[in-house]
Amino acid sequence: MRNVKFNAAVYQSDRLKGFTLLELVVATGIVALVIGVSAPSMQRLYQSAQYHGAVNDVVTLLSSARHSAIQKGRNEDVLINPEARIIIAGEKEQQLPTNLYIDVLGARELNREGAGVIRFYADGSSSGGYVKLQNDSGMGVQVEVDWLLGRMTLCNENCDGHTDVTQFD
Repeated sequence: MRNVKFNAAVYQSDRLKGFTLLELVVATGIVALVIGVSAPSMQRLYQSAQYHGAVNDVVTLLSSARHSAIQKGRNEDVLINPEARIIIAGEKEQQLPTNLYIDVLGARELNREGAGVIRFYADGSSSGGYVKLQNDSGMGVQVEVDWLLGRMTLCNENCDGHTDVTQFD
């Protein structure tokens, strides 16, 4: 009969190489809890980023149309279709997110089939009007285009209340 010695150090080191089922269940539970708590805030962050990107796109297209009209010495139209959520300025076309509500006011004689038009003239002036944007969570802004100077004013609510955020030349 062979004499076998039990080495406790070897036994313990083999045992420490893995995880117990309880440890795996607790770790999985913590990961699930973190994901469950952060998912709604990630959704809100994504929607907020979409909204701010759309506002930036509107201001950029309006500004570029004004600068193009001045540079080229001819009228430039910006077509805003609230139903299709499309803004067209020259050859640039921008599709806006589906969770965005759009309202546009343009000169009646320039508007086309359900779309509002804001025209910029070679001297930098415009036909005037505004574009209101609001997302599902209630965040809203109005981009107002001054008819005399063609300047864009970004307002939190209605620009008549003088809650100006930023003005763009």
